[in-house]
Amino acid sequence: MVNQKPSILIVDDEQVVCDLLNDDLSERGYLCTSVLNGKDALAKLATKDFDVVLLDIRLPGMSGMEVLREIWLNHGNTATIMITAINDVNTAVEAMKLGAADYLVKPFDLNRVATSIRTAVESRQAAKKASTEMGAIARGVEAQFDPFSVLSRTVTDRTIEIARQLNVADEEIQRWAAAKAVVDSERNKIIKPRPNKSK
Repeated sequence: MVNQKPSILIVDDEQVVCDLLNDDLSERGYLCTSVLNGKDALAKLATKDFDVVLLDIRLPGMSGMEVLREIWLNHGNTATIMITAINDVNTAVEAMKLGAADYLVKPFDLNRVATSIRTAVESRQAAKKASTEMGAIARGVEAQFDPFSVLSRTVTDRTIEIARQLNVADEEIQRWAAAKAVVDSERNKIIKPRPNKSK
């Protein structure tokens, strides 16, 4: 089976920009969809998973930054690349804080856009692979212990130790450890040890 190229959602209020990006990226084998405003972008995202969103900042109604915030909160597996005429460092920094993978200033080079998309997709794939590896490591370590015992912390420590030896990114390790702590806490609320009855 041939690997399918990533799907791209193009969000720009200028039809000519949408057409330009759509034509170029489609020729490169990407599956493209275009919309002219933020509301329509979120409607598309609600019905279909996109690998990458090319998002203009200046949009009618809902701004690109507002759309970016919604993507960051609700579509964590989607990479967002800002495409804008606003060449402003503060705006770029704010976009990156909200999870933007890149910030391209118009007029942009189409090869640069394609490179940015490829980099964003590869980064997401690497993060997903690392997350899968962390889960596999944890299951392997946990299999050696009673997961409902006080050794749960040992499972976490050993998993982190092995992950570091396998060069899993520290950011991914920390994210996994935080999620594991929440799961352990919830499990401990449900499964409470029985008190010892004195004879």
